[in-house]
Amino acid sequence: MPVRDGTKKSLIGAIDDGTKTVRFVIYEAERSEELVSHQLDKTEAQPQEGWYEQDPLEILHNIKMCAENAIDQLAEFGYSKDDIVALGITNQRETTIAWDKFTGEPLHPAISWNDIRTDSTVDAILAKVPDRNKNYLKNISGLPISPYFSALKMRWLKDNIKSVRRASRDKRLLFGTVDSWIVWNLTGGVHGGLHITDVTNASRTLLMNLETLNWDPMLCRLFGIHRESLPQIRSSAEIYGIVKDGSILDGIRISGILGNQQSALVGQNCLQAGQAKNTYRTGCFLLYNTGTRHVQSTHGLLTTVAYKLGPNAPAVYALEGSIAVAGGAMKFLRDNLKLIKDVTQDTEHIAGQVFSTGDVYFVPALNGLYAPYWRKDARGIICGLTAFTTKNHIIRAALEAVCFQTRDILEAMNKDCGMPLSKLHVDGRMTSNDLLMQLQADLTGIPVLRAQSWDMSALGVGVAAGHAVGVWAVERWRHHATPTHTFLPTTTDDDRDARYTKWKMAVQRSLGWASTKKSITMTGQTKRKSSMFQSSDTLTPPDSRKTSWDVDNIKPDIDSIKPATDEGVDSYIEELIQYSARKFSIFVPLKGPKDEHTILDDAEYYMSKKECDYDMCQCCQGKKKIQTDWETIEEIIENDPEIIFDSDDNPIVVEPVKDHLYEPAPLVGTSLKKRMQLEKLPVIFKNICNKLTNTSLT
Repeated sequence: MPVRDGTKKSLIGAIDDGTKTVRFVIYEAERSEELVSHQLDKTEAQPQEGWYEQDPLEILHNIKMCAENAIDQLAEFGYSKDDIVALGITNQRETTIAWDKFTGEPLHPAISWNDIRTDSTVDAILAKVPDRNKNYLKNISGLPISPYFSALKMRWLKDNIKSVRRASRDKRLLFGTVDSWIVWNLTGGVHGGLHITDVTNASRTLLMNLETLNWDPMLCRLFGIHRESLPQIRSSAEIYGIVKDGSILDGIRISGILGNQQSALVGQNCLQAGQAKNTYRTGCFLLYNTGTRHVQSTHGLLTTVAYKLGPNAPAVYALEGSIAVAGGAMKFLRDNLKLIKDVTQDTEHIAGQVFSTGDVYFVPALNGLYAPYWRKDARGIICGLTAFTTKNHIIRAALEAVCFQTRDILEAMNKDCGMPLSKLHVDGRMTSNDLLMQLQADLTGIPVLRAQSWDMSALGVGVAAGHAVGVWAVERWRHHATPTHTFLPTTTDDDRDARYTKWKMAVQRSLGWASTKKSITMTGQTKRKSSMFQSSDTLTPPDSRKTSWDVDNIKPDIDSIKPATDEGVDSYIEELIQYSARKFSIFVPLKGPKDEHTILDDAEYYMSKKECDYDMCQCCQGKKKIQTDWETIEEIIENDPEIIFDSDDNPIVVEPVKDHLYEPAPLVGTSLKKRMQLEKLPVIFKNICNKLTNTSLT
């Protein structure tokens, strides 16, 4: 079969690793339609409630299988593998992998972006910041302290997984998001594989500084992540290296990397400030292009890097609202409540049989609420049921819930930027539902433009990869007219606002359902040692903790100490635990409760605010910016005792030594004896105290 249109073009390959599937797509340069593609489903394990894991090796296997199948299809169009001039990679963001750089083996299953196992880790980090303020780091990283982001997943792996802890101690640990794992393996793996990521993925870790576009030393130290284990941060479009893994992709240049939501922003051609797109998948992700300035949200949104199309190109930023459950709500209705059999067909058909929800509202906070609320204690509710409610009303309410959550984010973006959105570009599998798209237009009051292809992520990274090798000009793409289907609003302002008010009432009722688990010191329950103590992997470089005890002088004496026989936590060592808030999930309220506005007060409360209140005006620019008090964090870190592990994973408590210039340093052993009765301590701590005391006295 001849080449399409009789003109042979350079081909761009795109690897698209999503939450549920892996795809390989091939495009002709400067054409938005897919030439060929192939996809495979992935296995997602859920070992506990709220835990989601994937097999990193399965991801690699599926990429190779999809690439082989897609490339085999090229012959039908008169092309071959040799016509592929560049390869782009787009991936599920925040999903975190730890692996051994010498063996290449994953040290634990990948922890998915929607996994919430790090709740206790979040509490430990919040204990270090003033007022336990989850937004304390936003002016540096653009992100709140939340289980969502990669830094918390990395910290959890080091605290709880012995193989990760030992790999860190032996300087063979590599951390990365899925893009880093894919690139490292494609470019050689243990034989010189590149450990890199791009700015969009790095901006989702809670470790990158939005100003410098590099790993922030204080953030790395705060979360206890070594810089050596993190990938190098690069732009989103440049030639990184060549595939050399022995697969069918061998020899192809890798020249584009974008997180999947940022990639969809590029694919949707939202390259001008003030444009926005929403992607409807398992979750929902709305990005609003803010241009080269990063806007700090005061209404619960994230500030992220949208793209950086070249090493010397300026970084473009975006405000983002992330919804944890969108398509996941439909699967919940199918798998858990058995209300539907086929998500794609039944949701639109059954919900379309009623003209409204009958004032039924469904808040699908199955694992908490993301933007703009960021409430991990929220849980799903269905309210407004009557004797006449049917499954049709509940299914329609689930569709409306996706639309209401999108409006929540649009309202917040309007308040942050002061510019109402005039239209919304959409993509994702759920957009094939015409009823959902019409409801979205009706409940937001703006036109909804549905892309011709449901997956714009692969297209976006294809544009970036082609741009880096000179076959897909971004400026020309910026003016490219992508085919869309438009849905216009059909309801009145009063109607949509009345329904939105009731939605906010339903959200209010979903909050506070999940009980916060008490820490080990509160319950007295036995807990695994690996999760109780901070590992030696968290030791920072010598010059970053000037008052730490010399661990090298202590370790030789530990070999003679027998492991502790008391695995429980009793009242005799509770005091020791309390001295290490950064290692344990201890809730220590710093101030009394404050009267706060509820969600029902949002509209009136924010309507009374002016631009000056948010430092958004020209007259007050630069005067009211909230500055992170790093001196406070530095003091907390410096005064924390260090809990390290020996080669047998036995815990060792190392007290910080005070500066001799200001105050004589007390003996470590004596310090421990003064705080506790030595005869009541478990045997390992008795021996440590004796060893340290004898060493200090001699």
